[in-house]
Amino acid sequence: MKIKRDQLTGVLLILAGIFFAVLISQFKTPFTASYPGPALLPGIGVFGLIVCGAGIFVNGCRQKDADAVFLSKAGWLRVLITFVVLCVYVLAMKYLGYLIVTPFLLYGLTTYFAKASGMNTRLWVRIVFSIVVAVAIWAMYVPLFGMTLPEGLLFE
Repeated sequence: MKIKRDQLTGVLLILAGIFFAVLISQFKTPFTASYPGPALLPGIGVFGLIVCGAGIFVNGCRQKDADAVFLSKAGWLRVLITFVVLCVYVLAMKYLGYLIVTPFLLYGLTTYFAKASGMNTRLWVRIVFSIVVAVAIWAMYVPLFGMTLPEGLLFE
């Protein structure tokens, strides 16, 4: 019996969900009605991983046809480039901070993926999207949740 890609993906998602469930079960803050604690949001994500993994697994079991090619060489190259860019992003954010680096990352990735998929998006749309998303995420985390995002070692 050949294991299909969807079956393997489903099992890996379920195992990741179980792994993260074990990790968040070790949080010591109690769950109360006034403060749900730090495990609530990751718990919702864990539940989603397990449910989606089970759905993907069942769907993979029901498929009769063989798997198509997962990614071409160009697709794997895009994955590698994206991974390297994200590693550089984390390093740059350490020195320059979230608000400076993130719009550039978003602009670069949206431009790269738009050109790779053949989409023609206007320059100003990508710029506005990058700035709005970066500021919206900052506004959620910093003033709303009271958390911090990297400010950069150069600006401390």
